[in-house]
Amino acid sequence: MKPYKIASLCCAAAMTVSALAGCADKDSSSSSGTDSNTKGKTEMTEYYNPQPVDTGWEWSNVEIVGGGFVPNIIYNPTEEGLAYCRTDIGGAYKLNKETGRWECITDFIGGENWNYMGIESVATDPVEPNRVYLAAGTYTNSNGAILYSDDYGENWGIFELPFGCGGNEVGRGCGERLQVDPNDNSILYFATRTDGLWRSTDYGRNWAKVDNFEANGGYSEDKFRIGLTFVAFDKNSSEAGKPTNTIIVGSAGTQGDYLYRTDDAGASWYSIPNPVAEETGDKTETLKPCQGEISSDGWLYSTWSMKVGPNGATKGAVQKYNLETGEWKEITPEKVYTCGYNGISVDPNDPNTIVCTTLCLWAYLDNVFVSHDGGETWTGIWKDDENGKPVNNFTLDISACEWLDWQGQLKPGWWMTGIAINPFNQDEVMYGTGATIFRTTNLTKADTEPVNIEVAAMGIEETAIFDFVAPNQNDDNAPDLYSIMGDIYGFKHQDATVCPREHFGDFRSTSIDCAALDYNIVVRATDEGDGSVYYSTDAADTWEEVPTLPEGAGYAAGGTAKLSADGKTIFYQCGTMGVGAFVTEDFGKTWEPCEGIPANAMIETDKVNPEKFYAAYDGRFYMSTDRGRTFEVVTDFLLSNFTMTACPDTEGEVWISVGGGGVYYLDANAGEIVSIQSDLKSVDALGLGKAAEGQDYMAIYVLGEVEGQGCGVYQSIDKGQTWRRINDDTQKWGNVNKRISGDPKHYGRVYISTNGRGIIMGNVKE
Repeated sequence: MKPYKIASLCCAAAMTVSALAGCADKDSSSSSGTDSNTKGKTEMTEYYNPQPVDTGWEWSNVEIVGGGFVPNIIYNPTEEGLAYCRTDIGGAYKLNKETGRWECITDFIGGENWNYMGIESVATDPVEPNRVYLAAGTYTNSNGAILYSDDYGENWGIFELPFGCGGNEVGRGCGERLQVDPNDNSILYFATRTDGLWRSTDYGRNWAKVDNFEANGGYSEDKFRIGLTFVAFDKNSSEAGKPTNTIIVGSAGTQGDYLYRTDDAGASWYSIPNPVAEETGDKTETLKPCQGEISSDGWLYSTWSMKVGPNGATKGAVQKYNLETGEWKEITPEKVYTCGYNGISVDPNDPNTIVCTTLCLWAYLDNVFVSHDGGETWTGIWKDDENGKPVNNFTLDISACEWLDWQGQLKPGWWMTGIAINPFNQDEVMYGTGATIFRTTNLTKADTEPVNIEVAAMGIEETAIFDFVAPNQNDDNAPDLYSIMGDIYGFKHQDATVCPREHFGDFRSTSIDCAALDYNIVVRATDEGDGSVYYSTDAADTWEEVPTLPEGAGYAAGGTAKLSADGKTIFYQCGTMGVGAFVTEDFGKTWEPCEGIPANAMIETDKVNPEKFYAAYDGRFYMSTDRGRTFEVVTDFLLSNFTMTACPDTEGEVWISVGGGGVYYLDANAGEIVSIQSDLKSVDALGLGKAAEGQDYMAIYVLGEVEGQGCGVYQSIDKGQTWRRINDDTQKWGNVNKRISGDPKHYGRVYISTNGRGIIMGNVKE
């Protein structure tokens, strides 16, 4: 349990960013913690605080807008316009009041702590709004941390927890487990999944378990521990400056009562009887409390579900509990639907205004309900007509992100676990979905006119990127980038700064390539459905599946598909073990086996000569000069852990990056490996882009480390002889994948793949 400090800057668009995993230098100074509330304390270590450096590059994202699950949005109740959101794998964001765009506040997290990019909970301080806290941890099999900031997320301290958080586990849509005491904001509580209730009394610097709180959940869903689900304060139970007396904590248990209460600021706790709700007769299947908030007039509003989700919630209820009398009242908006209820928010300035969401109402549409009378009556964004069919009570504007019209099945959302009322504007409610954030603009008029809903996720980039390719041709019609990714399949970015209108469609892909001499021809391999190869001849506007697969390419084969430089030949190595590579010159009507290379070899094509193909296996390089029909050994390489990338504008040169080693290139014409002698110590990925002015060879970009300059993004404009670092240590982007590419059309542009932060894009400053 070590508290230590790290500095970062907000992830504003077009801003110089940090290095990659494990690159921050540590300061040798240390000091001891002094909080008597913390048990098992270790020495506090002060870490090096990186500062921004003008490298000549500016950084942003390739614009996709969202693309992943946003479990909750959190408004600050005292500072207008201050809002945060959390994602399950892509960190936390703060809303920029001036631009209306979200800015990532966790890009200081590097690969060595990638697990912190899954955010279990966010707490914004209602007394001093500059203070913000995160419970960070993607999976409970690794220890999580409490992150604390005194300057709106510009700089951070970290308290390492002795247990894990579950930012990307079942139950991540439960209520905010981390909360600031609204009367004494030096106190925070954290309701954990596996280790009961924890408390800090020094603004999150140190934490200790609350020993007299005995509940620990116990319920597991799909083998994931859910534990405690929310913390709620009754602000009116004490005066400002003193600890809040009445606090309620939710617990996903298997027997007994599931809510716990204190009326003496945590000195003692007792259970609250569960509300009456439909049961199956098996006590272990009682509805579980998901979220809860206490209104200013003394009611606990809570959502309950048979499963906490975000999947499989088959039954649910909305309940209100009178803190004074101890009486429950069910206020479920619609009791006829088979679904759970999860998201709930109470207006802090109007205790009668409540919003809530259904969960897993797949048979219809998940709904958002609003009540202005404490839950006595509700209005939804859709209603049943006289035949029991859903009728929209909303308009949905997706002009900022048109790909949300999922193959003509536009929905107001799914996985709607997080919803929040703007405390300064009742018409504005934001709610998260499995793909974006939506915002209402006239919710108070829901009874008399359709609710206007619009996309509000600009700036959030939460995709997991598998592969991308930047077309080589200097043609005004050539797109900037083709990409593939998890969940939303992939895109053609005609302009990398503009959100595309459509994604690629039905199947997840494992590789993508376009013809170096004709950007209109694109190919991708897939491993979902039956597994296949798809190709396009109109720059990815439409796709066709190959009519046959090579012999031995099994179900969900995946693998790698490459194109000859002219796009007339597909070179395919499927993902089925023991099956060799094949080529086709008629888009899969017929296939020919590649002779002379081992099965499951790494494959590549020359980007200038359509006849030349390359392969590598176990340190041996092969080349074909007849479009992949036959191969011969070119040379041997002593190492086998490497990747290879053909130079986009030079025939016969294939660049080799060695994991943990240096950079080489294969001169296929001479049949030799050329070692690049420089101060580059290690390389994780390599890509090439347009040459600098006055240079006759393409710029080379690597994710790696140079002696004395640390790990980061580097560029060479002299064929690898010298390297210039083009980022700094203020950002690391969490879990960066080993994939980088320069842009052959734009000098200085570079693309970087991440798992949860989308496609990072760097551009040389003008």
